[in-house]
Amino acid sequence: MRRVAVPLFVMAAALAAAAFAQPLPTVAYVDSQYLLTLHPTYQRLVETREQARTEINQVAATVQELQARQQAGQALTPEEQERLQVSIQTLQALQARYDQDLQALAEPAIAAVNAAIAQVAAQLGVGIVLDANVARDSGLVVWAAPGNDITPQVEEVLRAGL
Repeated sequence: MRRVAVPLFVMAAALAAAAFAQPLPTVAYVDSQYLLTLHPTYQRLVETREQARTEINQVAATVQELQARQQAGQALTPEEQERLQVSIQTLQALQARYDQDLQALAEPAIAAVNAAIAQVAAQLGVGIVLDANVARDSGLVVWAAPGNDITPQVEEVLRAGL
């Protein structure tokens, strides 16, 4: 009985291990920032971001100057106090408006890049795609083989779809 039990136990353990064994997902990476630059809306996004920075910095400079005077103990005139309040409200409104504008401009590019990544990953049987810059900057990935970079394939799909 014991002679039969040991091989049965070994066979059952081997079958259980095989049943629970999952293939490791294939991992690839892309340079998503580069891919975003290929989208037609990217240039408008850059221009809008620069315009936002310029406008916001102008209003922020007024707020900072008036607040610095207040903190230094200088009394603001009623006109300056009103200008400070209006400038703060304007700054908040500009930030909200440009956040919305930039998001609206970025969404089509992000969607197109993500769709191209998903398509290439599916074609190649890749289970995980990392953003190369994020992975590198966060320290998540220390090294990756150049062959795992699917940016050129994604670029080809993206350009064909644009």
